Amino acid sequence: MADLREMGLYAALRARPGLPPLSPEHPWHPGLDLDIVALSESELAQEYPDGKQSAPAWKATLHLWNDSLNHAHDLVQYLDTLTGSVLHGIVHRRKGDFNNARYWLRHAGDHPAYHSLQSRSQVWLQQERIPLTAIGKGIEAIRGQGSWNPSLFINIVEMQETQLGQLETSTLLEQLQQLELEAMLRYLGGRLSINVVD
Repeated sequence: MADLREMGLYAALRARPGLPPLSPEHPWHPGLDLDIVALSESELAQEYPDGKQSAPAWKATLHLWNDSLNHAHDLVQYLDTLTGSVLHGIVHRRKGDFNNARYWLRHAGDHPAYHSLQSRSQVWLQQERIPLTAIGKGIEAIRGQGSWNPSLFINIVEMQETQLGQLETSTLLEQLQQLELEAMLRYLGGRLSINVVD
């Protein structure tokens, strides 16, 4: 069983100051980008039933955490799986290509990672003060929904990024985005027997 902490990547990404921005302009840490590229997909995949599909998705998720959208896109654009579609949608949302993001996330349907994502989002949002703005109402809808709705999240992020949302709502959305990345890492870690410590 691989342990992400031994790779050093998890600790470095976890220790980054602040959360990944909704729409990054460049990779956060170019050196980590090279480390992620260097991860062996065959070693990650081993003999796991869907290892050949999960290994590039795992690397793409790490690239997303490092704000390396082009590397993440290179890995998921030909990954014809539900997970590949989810990650492809996330890449396009973070690039500001919201219609393309909606396409890919509709294609993905109800991904298994969404179940833990919604429950963790609700628990976290119960503790947060949500502003009484249009974007805040959208965040309230996330808190009240029964299952994760990626289209709703895209719509709220689009409002934030195109209508000059407030810093307070940006911070809330960045935290939800982080929960989304962590849900994908937990899901993929389970597929590849990689320990992801919460």
